[in-house]
Amino acid sequence: MKKAVIVFHSVCGNDYLVALKFSESFMSLGFDVAFYRVSDQTWVEKPDLSDMAKGHVRAMRALPEATPGVLESADIIIMGSPTYFGNVSAPMKAFMDATGGLWFKGKLAGKKFVAFTSAGNPEGGGMLTLQALHTYGLYMGMHSVPLPVNTLPGENLPSLGVIHYSNGKYAEVLDEKTKRTIEAFCEIIKLFV
Repeated sequence: MKKAVIVFHSVCGNDYLVALKFSESFMSLGFDVAFYRVSDQTWVEKPDLSDMAKGHVRAMRALPEATPGVLESADIIIMGSPTYFGNVSAPMKAFMDATGGLWFKGKLAGKKFVAFTSAGNPEGGGMLTLQALHTYGLYMGMHSVPLPVNTLPGENLPSLGVIHYSNGKYAEVLDEKTKRTIEAFCEIIKLFV
């Protein structure tokens, strides 16, 4: 059985919902899925979260924290981070930096890699965040799995992965477009693994 390892950072749950959808989609395709969040020592719950968003955050915070070693057993690695000024968040960057020992030994070379992010809006720099994640993957020797732009006809999709636009809202539900994109992307990914 092929193994997918999902590592993400989320503050208010948007990236958690994307990661959860990837997890569900991979499981439905017969993958063994391991699901982790990165450590965030500065995390504070937002005071204006709805009850639904608070439930997502509680579920997210109950997940195990990722360590560099969890990546070694994966056939495919899926990483996601919120978009912060066109880049990954500090906790995701700290996790990426902590994998230096894996780079030194070439432990991730040849694995497949997929990226996702959430951004407030299309002007928020989500594509730059996907690019930063892919730059990391390439330096680790992984093979990026692209999202073909014709995956969902009529949709404007970035080739570097999935961007969920939150429109400034905290996590309540994942929009249908993002769900369809993830499902279609996972169908493509299984052809590469």
